[in-house]
Amino acid sequence: MTGFFSACRLTAMLCLSLILALTGTRVTAQPKAPELAFVARFNVTIGQPYIVGETAHGLRRIIPITGGTIEGPQLKGTILPGGADWQIVRKDGVAEVEAHYQFRTDDGVTVYIKNVGLRVATPEVAARIGRGEQVSPSEYYFRTAPKFEAPAGKYAWLNDALYIANAFRNPDNVVIEIWQVR
Repeated sequence: MTGFFSACRLTAMLCLSLILALTGTRVTAQPKAPELAFVARFNVTIGQPYIVGETAHGLRRIIPITGGTIEGPQLKGTILPGGADWQIVRKDGVAEVEAHYQFRTDDGVTVYIKNVGLRVATPEVAARIGRGEQVSPSEYYFRTAPKFEAPAGKYAWLNDALYIANAFRNPDNVVIEIWQVR
């Protein structure tokens, strides 16, 4: 009986190979990575954090977003005050970020953004960032996955793709460099 199933499996694999060959579909050993297209650099200004304290999930802090600018090939604008980054600092020191805010493009369109990610640093580097020191982005890992909600029209393309970002913390702002995954 085992021989029968092995023969069936081999026949199925041969049939699949023949179908792929006849349709021109290539199977490669190494998959092709998605391409990235630069969208914009967000310079986000922030206020003093509100510290909730230790919770069941870790240290909760809320960092107000007070403004900023956006510069990119197809996207320019101003970050509007009123958003915040609701962070949890886990027991292992990793900061889980979840920022919700909005920006207005230079031509007057308001777009909502939710940006979720991680900042991973050694305790020493995290302490330096927390003291407001300038720390090189090469000393820690800070990546996010922005998600946009734009109205119909010129910026609707923001709704229809996935994005990834590098981020780094300066003493008075956060810089987020966003790429579209293609």
